[in-house]
Amino acid sequence: MTLQKVDRDKDVTEDDLLQIFENLGKLELEFLNEARSFLKIGGKNGHIHTMDLYTSAIINRSISLMRGFIVLAKENNYISSVPLIRIQLDNCLRLYASTLVTDYNDFFKEYHKGTHIGHLKDANGKKMTDTHLVTLLNKIFPGVHNLYKNSSGHVHFSNEHTFLSTTIVANKERTIGTSIGYFDFYPIDKKVDFAYNMLKASEILLGLTRSWKDQKLKVEHEILTRSLD
Repeated sequence: MTLQKVDRDKDVTEDDLLQIFENLGKLELEFLNEARSFLKIGGKNGHIHTMDLYTSAIINRSISLMRGFIVLAKENNYISSVPLIRIQLDNCLRLYASTLVTDYNDFFKEYHKGTHIGHLKDANGKKMTDTHLVTLLNKIFPGVHNLYKNSSGHVHFSNEHTFLSTTIVANKERTIGTSIGYFDFYPIDKKVDFAYNMLKASEILLGLTRSWKDQKLKVEHEILTRSLD
C-alpha cells in the first residue's frame, strides 16, 4: 500500500525519485535558514525563548530523519526508510501541540521533565493525544490523517510486511513462495510515492516552524513595548 500518491500524468522513473531526494536536500537548507531566522529575532537585545529550544530540537531531529530516509532509500531498504515518514509526522504533531496550549513556557517545562505530551491538555482542556492532534492538524493540512494512519502500518508489523515477501507460485497446486533476506520489493512508482510523502511531511513541518517565528516576532515586540513604557 502506498501512502499518498504523487499527482502525475506519466509513468515515473528513477529520475523522478532522484529529484525528490534532491528536493529533500534543499529542504534541509530551508530548515537551517528558518532556525537562524527565528534565533536572530531581536538582534543583540533579543531573547532566547523556551520555544526556540523546543523548535530547534525538532528541526535537528527532522534533518536527521530526512537524511536517514535518503540513505536507506538509496540502499533500497524501504522497509527501514518508510517508517521514518511516520516519525516525521510525529515531529509535526509535537510542534503543532505547542501552538494549542495556553502557555508555551509551561508546556516546555512539562516536556523537558519528561511528561508525555499526550498527557498534557490544550487551551480547551482536551488531552493532546495523537488522535486529537492529527484530527485538528488535518483541518489545516487535508490528507495528514490518512498519511498518519497509513504510515503507521509500516511502523508496526502488519500485512504491509507479510505480503512483500510472499507470492503465489501456482494457483492449481496451492503453492506459496516466500523470500527471506535483503531484497528490493518495491516497484519504482511506490518508491516515488514514499519519497514524495516524506517530502510532504517535511514541508508541513517547515510550515509549522515558520508559525513559531511569527509568534516570536509578536512576543519580542510586546517585550520591547513594555520596556519603553
